[in-house]
Amino acid sequence: MQWFEPYPLYISIIAFFIFFLSIVLLKKPSNLVRLFLSICLMLSSLFMISTALELYIDDFNAMQWLRNIQQIALFLCPVFLFGFAKEIAEPNAVKNIKYMIYLGAPAVIGIFLIFTNPIHHWMRSSVTTDTIWGLTEITITPTPLGITFIAYLLFLTLLAVFTFIRNMHDLPSHLRNSHLLSSIAILTPLVSLCVLPLLSVKIPGQVALSFSLMSVLLIFIFKRYDFNSIWPVSRHQILESLDEGIMLFGPNYNLLEINQAGYKLLKRWMSYLDEEIIIGQKVDQLFTDKRILKGVYQHLSTSFEWKVELAGEYIYLQVNIVPIGYYGRDIMLVVLTDITEKKLIENRLYTLAHYDSLTNICNRHSFIEKYNAMAERKKFPISFLILDIDHFKQFNDQYGHIVGDQVLKEFAVALTEFFKPAKNCSIVGRIGGEEFGVLLHKDAAQAGEQANLFQQNLTEHSISINGEKQEKITVSIGLTTTNEPISFEQMYKEADKALYQAKRAGRDRVEMINA
Repeated sequence: MQWFEPYPLYISIIAFFIFFLSIVLLKKPSNLVRLFLSICLMLSSLFMISTALELYIDDFNAMQWLRNIQQIALFLCPVFLFGFAKEIAEPNAVKNIKYMIYLGAPAVIGIFLIFTNPIHHWMRSSVTTDTIWGLTEITITPTPLGITFIAYLLFLTLLAVFTFIRNMHDLPSHLRNSHLLSSIAILTPLVSLCVLPLLSVKIPGQVALSFSLMSVLLIFIFKRYDFNSIWPVSRHQILESLDEGIMLFGPNYNLLEINQAGYKLLKRWMSYLDEEIIIGQKVDQLFTDKRILKGVYQHLSTSFEWKVELAGEYIYLQVNIVPIGYYGRDIMLVVLTDITEKKLIENRLYTLAHYDSLTNICNRHSFIEKYNAMAERKKFPISFLILDIDHFKQFNDQYGHIVGDQVLKEFAVALTEFFKPAKNCSIVGRIGGEEFGVLLHKDAAQAGEQANLFQQNLTEHSISINGEKQEKITVSIGLTTTNEPISFEQMYKEADKALYQAKRAGRDRVEMINA
């Protein structure tokens, strides 16, 4: 034959082009999907190059060796195509590699039998040559055992297609085209082998031609549709650009993937973690929170706030756990979002809305809310004390408002320490100015006893004025009690009447109305 033949040259050019792209796919960021696709492309290019050489040369023994080399690609390519489809559908490196080892074992045996066939003749009953378009190629008649191995390879090819089609169920509609077209691409060699003989069309290197079409289609499909997983603009880059910590846990609850944000979050409370060995850690080695473990182990879709203590301080995390993968059974997505700053702002706003800025006890609005809550829960009896600091205006007039504020703060501390919520089921608040309120879940007699005890306790408390002079403060108290739901305004009106009576009676005393 002449040294230049367009058809083998075309196959050779396409083979080198596909081989080049297979090398490109090995660039970082790397993952199993890219690796398996790259190996499939390399095997396809090997098959095509050896086919082109077979068509170029005339030596029968050399042609037979080239045909044997083609069988390496022919037997192994379906194995890696299955691994490629499986890893896209259900990412799990350990599990999928095990599948490939089991399914690839017969393919390796078949390759061994092909290369040793001249010894035992188990795979080929005859080997002849055929000339098409002036090009000579090997023609092989397989034995029943050889046909069995061919059937097995077809089974693996169809299994890869089935894996793609099954996974379409879990995909949004705009991504399903990638799986459908991938299935068509993988079926191209099989379809060409079945259809062309029916059309009585003979093409030299027919399988190599169909492999070139399959490879080009796969490259186009995954550049066009699935670049997040396959092409250099990968999901790795997308994950690393997120501020949220992203973690993927496999069927055995081991960590499959984590982005830098997630690693940094875990590192904050587990400083011993090494970035190189964190992959593969079990979920219970990374988390102790029962809600996270329950969500992952039971494959629950859940969301909650998680408070973590670090060196005496707290950080707040929003935790979202979502099952993903085929029917949500295999992969668990855990997303951690640091909401500490947001939480601090919320707490600050809550404090400003519910607590008096000077005394740090409940303000009037919050005090009324808490009364209404007690009434709604029917926590009767409810006793309401109004406390008014006696002659408070004199502190302001004699010492100034700074000292007046100091008196209010120290009085609030004394009030809070005496009416401790855990001990007295009480609520303490500043109603306004020098007027304070206390809610007690006690009857009138008990509440009156507590009020008198507080006044006695106050006589032992002195306030330092400008670091030198000591002043005593006294308080007048009005008390009312209810055993049924009434409005706060009504409670306040009754208690205020009692307070007025205490002031008229000489101050520094307790008076009761409707108690």
